[in-house]
Amino acid sequence: MNIGKLKTCISLLVLAASGAITPLSGATFEYGKWAINLDSDSKEVTFTKGDTKVLSGVTVRFKYDGDVYDTADATSATITDKAMTDKAGDGRQCTITYTFDGSVPAVDQTFYLFDGRDYFLTEVTLKSDTKIKSNYIAPVYTTDDNLFLPVDNSNRLLTVPFDNDGFVTYGSHTLGCTGQGKPATGRVPRDTISFEVTSIFNGNTNLGLVVGSVEHDNWKSAVRMTGSPMSQSYMSRLECYSGATHAATRDDYNGYLMEHGYLSGNEVKSARFMVGYFDDWRTGLETFGEINEVYAPKRPWNGPTPFGWNSWGGMGTNVNYEGVLSVSDFVKENIQGKGGFAPDDVVFIGLDSYWGNLDWDQLEDFCNHCRANGQTPGIYATPFNNWTHGDGDMVEGNNGYYYGDALLYVNGNKTGRMDPTHPATLSLMNYQIDRFKALGIKYIKLDFLNSGSCEADGFYNKDITTGIQAYNYGMKHFAERCGDDMFIVLSISPLFPAQYANARRISCDAWGEMWHTSYMLNSLSFGWWLDRVYSYNDPDHLCMGDRSNEENMSRITSAVCSGYCMIGDNLSTAGSYIGTAQSQEKAKNYFTRPEINEIINLGRSFRPGYGHKLFGRNNTVDLFYLETDDCWYVAYFNYEEATKKGYLDLNVLGIDREQVDTDRSTELWFNKKVNIDSRGLEYELPYNQCKLFRLYKKQ
Repeated sequence: MNIGKLKTCISLLVLAASGAITPLSGATFEYGKWAINLDSDSKEVTFTKGDTKVLSGVTVRFKYDGDVYDTADATSATITDKAMTDKAGDGRQCTITYTFDGSVPAVDQTFYLFDGRDYFLTEVTLKSDTKIKSNYIAPVYTTDDNLFLPVDNSNRLLTVPFDNDGFVTYGSHTLGCTGQGKPATGRVPRDTISFEVTSIFNGNTNLGLVVGSVEHDNWKSAVRMTGSPMSQSYMSRLECYSGATHAATRDDYNGYLMEHGYLSGNEVKSARFMVGYFDDWRTGLETFGEINEVYAPKRPWNGPTPFGWNSWGGMGTNVNYEGVLSVSDFVKENIQGKGGFAPDDVVFIGLDSYWGNLDWDQLEDFCNHCRANGQTPGIYATPFNNWTHGDGDMVEGNNGYYYGDALLYVNGNKTGRMDPTHPATLSLMNYQIDRFKALGIKYIKLDFLNSGSCEADGFYNKDITTGIQAYNYGMKHFAERCGDDMFIVLSISPLFPAQYANARRISCDAWGEMWHTSYMLNSLSFGWWLDRVYSYNDPDHLCMGDRSNEENMSRITSAVCSGYCMIGDNLSTAGSYIGTAQSQEKAKNYFTRPEINEIINLGRSFRPGYGHKLFGRNNTVDLFYLETDDCWYVAYFNYEEATKKGYLDLNVLGIDREQVDTDRSTELWFNKKVNIDSRGLEYELPYNQCKLFRLYKKQ
């Protein structure tokens, strides 16, 4: 056998299953659909699925002792492989071990492959006989021109936000642009970042690469990517790494970008990443969500799909005692149990921010009033923020601490963020949760949680060294204190970790204007798969107000597409801030429609019809669908355009028109039979209108 010559004149070694070491000029490990090939000269790795070379020129990059190293510069590489059993299933584990001269730690690049799957998992571990530390590890790094999609103008790369703060949006971008930040295709390779996961896909065929982190215990992870000019369709850089900080992770404090915290020990491991190549990028993202749920299972919820009311949308800062009692009565008398609203008799009545306008006796009365009306009272909290207290104010439920004791510092500057590991923060959680539970509150909305995931100069618990570790520490305490019978919904929060809540608001705040509907649906367009890691995607409060009927139907349909319903209008008929008769009449009309509530009650999010066609000022997909055992639901939106009409090609949605029972199929808002012919499903969408079709399958 010929021995290949490495740049460093060191032979590549392959450790066979028998334990014998055989020198080879190169090595390919194959299992299931995937092949992992290591080039002995360059020490670069190629990922191949079937006949498709997906990524080539892959190396590992990491930071050690202030410098960034690359496994392309290693002095040796050794491959081992063995059978493995993992939470994700049984398969084969392949590890490439790289060694360097001097004190640089060894690197284990490990791959987990499974039979018949369109993805594999990978992670990197730095190893040393002495204690080491690092705050950056990239298990997948390549600057080769990788072409794994058809060459055309429909190729897109997806940007996923770290959280849902500041009206941030998801992005589906061309690979080339006229300038960074510009949407038009041009001669400049687009360079951008996506947090935790991305997909690079072809809009015409749906073929796509999905890469992202499936562990969220220690790191903030991201994918940095650079495309190619015009329609050349290759990726010129892909960097999947743990150790991300950015203005978008809220680690830019007063103009100072805090670096990611360090992990230390004799071994330092990256997050585990999924690398998948799918016939349909949407299936890939759904699979990504399911793998995340395998490693961090959903918070248990055995109850029905949530229906209810929340104060923020219509009452805002004007929460008042008499008003919220009258809201409970209004919902009981006019909406609850009517037209399929909360068919399982679980109705949450939630007080949001400014519930402190009530004293504790009034809050107790409110909770008792809700229960008498067959409702579940809800509340709001921001456990990682100090909004109003001075440093010398004692923490409620105090164990001897003051607010100033618990604040985090960034670059020596005091912030308003509460340290999730500090006893004062935990004591305040205990005090609030215990009082809430004593009142019978079983629904809590948590907000501004991204304050708890930020990096800091240090944490009270010295075992905690990163923002995500601190976030996990605080959220785990909060969720355990609540117990399993508390429904926890996250408002402004990081995308991951997800296991501490039953639901998460999929976007930032959204009211009733069409702009808000399209904004919220931008998040659903590329984040629908999050119902695999949370039980529900929350579309935020549904406000009808003084908006047009077309906008009202579109906003409620956005909730249908999410699988969750929380009314937002001011429904109070008494007190200091009475709601309008118009919004209350609309609530009685729109939230008591059986055919609409039936779909919401499924608790499932609709898939986007495509990812490369975007509409409206928020660059949102306008077509969504959901398949059930007996029908397909299709939601089609018109975002602030003149009337659009025509025929929808059902093949785009994977629907065979010959399998549609047109005699039973209808558009649900207007209760009209559908018209389907060789051209497709006929539609007409006036300004701001949506249509919601139920297409029954032939028996």
